[in-house]
Amino acid sequence: MHVKKRFSLFLVITLTAMLLTGCSDHTNIQFKENGSGHYEETASVQKDLWDALIGELSDEAVLSYYKALYPQAEITLSDQDVDGVLHKMFHLKMDFKDLAQYEQMSSNSEIVSVTYNQNYYTRSKIFMPLEEENEMVSGIAEELEQLLDPASGVDQEAMGKFIAEMQNLDVIMTITFPYAVTDSNGSIQEDGKTVIWDMKKMDQTERLYALFQTSNSLTTPEYTGVVNGKAYNTGVSVSIACENLLNSVDVNGEKTSSNQLFLSEEGIYRITATDINGNSSSIKFRIDTTKPSISGVKDRKSYNGTCTIRFSDKGSGIKKATLNGTSIRSGKKVSKKGTYRLSVTDQAGNKKTVTFKIK
Repeated sequence: MHVKKRFSLFLVITLTAMLLTGCSDHTNIQFKENGSGHYEETASVQKDLWDALIGELSDEAVLSYYKALYPQAEITLSDQDVDGVLHKMFHLKMDFKDLAQYEQMSSNSEIVSVTYNQNYYTRSKIFMPLEEENEMVSGIAEELEQLLDPASGVDQEAMGKFIAEMQNLDVIMTITFPYAVTDSNGSIQEDGKTVIWDMKKMDQTERLYALFQTSNSLTTPEYTGVVNGKAYNTGVSVSIACENLLNSVDVNGEKTSSNQLFLSEEGIYRITATDINGNSSSIKFRIDTTKPSISGVKDRKSYNGTCTIRFSDKGSGIKKATLNGTSIRSGKKVSKKGTYRLSVTDQAGNKKTVTFKIK
C-alpha cells in the first residue's frame, strides 16, 4: 500500500507537470497588449491506464489537489470518449493578470523566462550549467527505475503503457496576440495574429518566438544581475534585455537563445548577446567561491619566535589583508609576543581568518 500511494503521488505530480507548461495535448493562450490574458488547457490519459495506476484516488481528491495549486482556475475532471476510447480528461482555464503571473504558470515544472512587448514574444528555458540539470534528471530517472522494478508492486504493464503514451503525446501550443506576427518558429495562422507550435517537433532547449516588428534602434543588449569586471562568491542570475528580438547569446563559447542565465560554477565568464539587427554587447565577470590561502601561520596555533605570514588567491585576487586591524602585505614578519588575528579577503568577498599566538 505504501508503494501504491507513493506512485499515486508521483503520477499526480507528473500530470501537474503536463498542465500549465505546454506539455499536454492542447494549450490555448490569448494575450492582451498589457500582458494580461487567458489560459486554457486540456490534457487526457486513457481511462483504463488511469484506473490501473491511480484508481485509488477519487476524482474529488485529484480536483482538490489541483484547486489548491491554482485556486483562481476553473478545473474539471471527467470521463470522455475520444475516437472510441474512454479517457480521463482534464480541462483547466484561468485568467492571468500580468506577464509575471503567466511566467509563474509556465514555470510549473521547468524554469522558463518570458518576454512580451510590442516588438516580440519569447519563451525559453533558463540557461544553466549541465551539472545543475543533471541532478534533477538523475533524480527522476532513479524514481522511474524504482517504479519499473517488478518488486515495487506497481503494475508494470500499465507503467510501460503510461511511459509510451507520454513519449508519443501530441503537444500543441496555440497563442493569439493583439499584434500581427511577421515571423515565428511556429506556424502563423490566417488571422496573422495566432501562432501554433508543435512542441513535439521542437528541440527541448529551443525557445518559442513570435516577432511583431523590428526597431531600427542601435541600442545594444543590456545586462542586469552582474556588473562588468566584478567578481562574485555565489551563483548569479543574469538577465538580458533587448529592444529587438534576441538572436543569440554566447556564454564562454556555448550558444543559447535564452535571455535569462543562471551561472554557479567557478571561473571567468564572457557573455556576448546579439539581437536580430546585429546590435551586440559583451560582459565579463568572475565567480570565485574559494577562500584565499594562508601559509606561515595556522588557526589556533602558538609559535616561538618569528613567523612569516604569506597569503595569495588564485581566483579573483587579494583585496585586503589585516593583522589585528592593520593592513599588511604578504611576507609580513611577526615576532612580538601576543595574540594575533589575521583576516584576508579576496575581490569576490571570500574571507579567511586565522587566530594565532606568539609566545
